[in-house]
This record gives sequence, C-alpha cells and structure tokens, in this order.
Amino acid sequence: MEIKNSADIPPPFGRIFEHYKSFNAVQSSLLNVLLHTNTSVVLSAPTGSGKTVAFELAIVRMLLDYLHGTKSAQEHSTRVIPIKAVYVAPIKALCAERFNDWKSRFEKLDIDCVLITGDSDLDELARLRSAQVIITTPEKWDSLTRHWRDCRDVIGSIQLFLIDEVHLLNEDVRGPVLEAIVSRMHTIARDVLNKPLRFVVASATIPNVHDITCWITGIVDNRNCNNSGNKIKQGNVAELVYSDADRPVPLEKHVLGFNWSLRGFKFDMSLNYKLMDILRKYSECKATLIFCNSRKSAEMAATVLEKNITSYFALSDQQKTNLTQLAQDLHDNKLHKLIAHGIAYHHAGMSFSDRNKVEESFRQGNLMVLLCTNTLAMGVNLPARLVVIKSTEYYHLGNMTEYPESTLLQMIGRAGRPQYDTKGVAVILTHMRNVVS
Repeated sequence: MEIKNSADIPPPFGRIFEHYKSFNAVQSSLLNVLLHTNTSVVLSAPTGSGKTVAFELAIVRMLLDYLHGTKSAQEHSTRVIPIKAVYVAPIKALCAERFNDWKSRFEKLDIDCVLITGDSDLDELARLRSAQVIITTPEKWDSLTRHWRDCRDVIGSIQLFLIDEVHLLNEDVRGPVLEAIVSRMHTIARDVLNKPLRFVVASATIPNVHDITCWITGIVDNRNCNNSGNKIKQGNVAELVYSDADRPVPLEKHVLGFNWSLRGFKFDMSLNYKLMDILRKYSECKATLIFCNSRKSAEMAATVLEKNITSYFALSDQQKTNLTQLAQDLHDNKLHKLIAHGIAYHHAGMSFSDRNKVEESFRQGNLMVLLCTNTLAMGVNLPARLVVIKSTEYYHLGNMTEYPESTLLQMIGRAGRPQYDTKGVAVILTHMRNVVS
C-alpha cells in the first residue's frame, strides 16, 4: 500500500490536511474511492484508525465537484457556495469536537461550518443557508427536517450525508431516529435532488456491514426475499472493512476476573479498591480513562482514588497552577477537592460548561485520571494511554445487564489514540464467569 499525504490532495484543499505528516495505511487505502469517485461508502475500521479523514475526503470531493462545475474561479469567490454536507454524530461532545476541529481548518478556504445541536438560540435556518458543512445530532436533524418542504432551498443543496458511529442504529432510543432521518434523506434526494444522495457512514463496531450497506443505500429487493435472506442489488456503494491488525497504534488488552459472591452495585463498589493497583501496574504514569457504569459509580470511585492518587502521579508546579484555576472555574463544588489531586469525573449530570472544561484539562495533560460514563466512549479523542472498564455490567430497565460488545469495543478504543500516543492499554474488570480460560 502506497502511503499518501496532503500533496496527493488537489489544491487548494491539501491545506486542510497539512497537520497530517502523512496518512496512515487505512486512510491511504480510502483516498481513491472517497476523493476520486462519488460512490457511497460504508466503513468499518478499528478505533484509532483515523476514520474522520474519510469524512473529510468526501467533503473535499463535494467541493471539487462544485468548483469544476462553476464557470470561473471569480464566480466561486463572489458568492456563497450553494452546496452542503451534513455530518451527524450521536452526542453533543463529539459534534462540538468535530466543529472546533473543522472550523479551524476549513475556514482557511472560506468554507463555513455550523454547529446545530440545540444549544443555540440563533436563527438556525439562516445559519444553515450560509454554511457548507452542517454538524448536528440525529435528534436535531430529525427536528429540523420534519417540515423540509418549507425550506427546499436549504435542503435541496445537500449533496453529502455523513454518519459517524452508525452502529447506534441498534440502540433502542437513537436507532429509530437514525433510521427516520436516513429514510427522509432518501425521500429528499428523490423529490428534490433528482439524483441519489451520497452517504458515507462509519463505525468501529459494525457486525453486519452488508446489511447496513443495503439499508443506507435503499437497495433491498424485497420481491426476491426467501429463507436465505434478501437478494441484494449491488448499487453505487463500497463496503470497506478493516480488522484490528490495521489499527495504527497497537492496543494491549487485559481481562481481569474476580470470583466474588457480590453482585450488581456491591460488586461495582468493590472494584473501586482495585483501581489503584491497576494504575500502578498498567498506566506507566500516563493519562488514564476509567469507564464507570453510572454517575454515582464514577463519583464514588474518584473519591476512593483521591486518597492515594498523588503518591503515584506526581504533579508539576505548572499542572498544580492550571488545576487550581480549573477548580475555580467549575460550578460543581464536589470536583474542587478532586481536581487538586489531578483527578476528576465526567458525566451527563454535570453542566455542559463543566464537562467541556474537564475534557480540555485532561486533553492538555493537567488531569491525569478521568472517571467517566460511556458518553465519552463514542469518538471523542482524548490522550489516554490506559483505559479501564470498571465492571462490564450496567443498570438497564431495572436489572444489571452486560454491556453489548460494541460498547466495550468503543470504550477500549479510547486508549492509544494516534495523535497522542504510540501505545494503548485496555484493562477490563469483570466477574470471573465472564473470563475465558
């Protein structure tokens, strides 16, 4: 495989990728189909393989098509580019991260990105009209497009639809919303665009890639159904599947079983007292994410760790200064004492502002240990050498239930992100009955 870099991107769009020294093997293999064709793509690639570049290449292809269709460069420079790409991600934190990243890079070329997640009171329709890249959640896009016939000028300019973490189609709450907006976009493409809409969808945990392909592109021929399944018409779509061996940063995995009679909440609580030993053995004094199954679990585990954490993680004077300032900026008073020790928790019960500040402090290397719920498992890039999953059970519909495999894979995939580290370590704490000998 020939490794590509920003010089392989037609000008002026190579500037968007200047921060990449070169693309990795997965990204390089995607370049041709995403940049030089208008084929829809279903991508299954391991966490940390740089799937975001797939979306960026597709956006560049859309912009190149537009520029090739304009009469002159002057025409392009004297009016708003009348085409749009929509990027949909399941959580606001991921949308905000993508917006901040893309805004700084795309604005160099006068490409306007807009974040629409429900946190803004501005005129959303006016913001959509001026933007070329729209970043939103499934729920917000569902709300915005229910009356799409009243804003055909905006909706009719959409050329590209991007879905991150598409495996959430299987979720009870988000799944139906995701299905609804894709069906609606097919209708819009048929009635307004008069041509197929290009979809690029990606996830690290798609077990049935071909089924997703058929659903995304709307090409299941139900007249040919039989007991062996649907007969599929191969349309203008590419299925790209990569294995863990293609992950650019190696990920070391450990599963530790505990043969206690404790169950549920008591078992989860008992694991709090194992965490310090796990940090000493596996973290190498590097930043650590600990996934907990509830807000209360994250807060209580942080309180247990607080007593011993500073004996292992020695904070520099600059870190202490930065953490003192962080504590003063946070509204959550319970965090103040924890922050001084380089430790914090992160969950949906905190204010949006506090969550962002804690994430940023961890990203900057001031906080060394962050205990969180699985809201940070989906796509958000944080510099964690070690990821610990504290119990594989969570409370669901009145019972303790094992996490789905896809959720576990998303969690451990936060370890060893390419832009931050050259190695990742994941440790899963569970009942002995779940450990295969």
